[in-house]
Amino acid sequence: MRDMPQCDRRWKPILLAALREYPVLRHGCEVAQISRGVVRLERKADPEFDAAYEEAMQEGIDKAEREAYRRGVHGWHEPVIHQGEMKYQHVFEADEDGKVIPKVALDENGQPIPLTVNKFSDPLLQFVLKGRRRETYGDKQEIGGMGGGAIQLDDTTRNARLAALLAAAQLRKELG
Repeated sequence: MRDMPQCDRRWKPILLAALREYPVLRHGCEVAQISRGVVRLERKADPEFDAAYEEAMQEGIDKAEREAYRRGVHGWHEPVIHQGEMKYQHVFEADEDGKVIPKVALDENGQPIPLTVNKFSDPLLQFVLKGRRRETYGDKQEIGGMGGGAIQLDDTTRNARLAALLAAAQLRKELG
């Protein structure tokens, strides 16, 4: 392994904090003002930092998973826009003649209260379920040979496919 360049290590806590909030390496590097290569080299050189990096990523992913679950189960309030205009909640009051008059509802600061609808994200909830219970909710794929039986490969084909898979795995490992 090459020697690490001499650089200021104060970027580490900045990177880790950024990853806890937003678990995307490019984002963390931009916040910490370092390159991805520096992170990759430092992870290889420092097992303690590597463990902290993995922990920060997991915390960020956990946060994203919680938000996906919240949006899927509890939803969010989205303002109603009709013909390009925001709509507001109304209260109904009777005038002195008993005629009901709608008025825009105001919050405690005297501001109009937007009319909202509760939206949900089925796809986000689906991702959470697939991630947590793949055997139940994951996509089922079966590959079979003639008549639904096992695929028959000769030794040459099997070895060629295995060599291609190993080469692809090695390339992915080298690219980090």
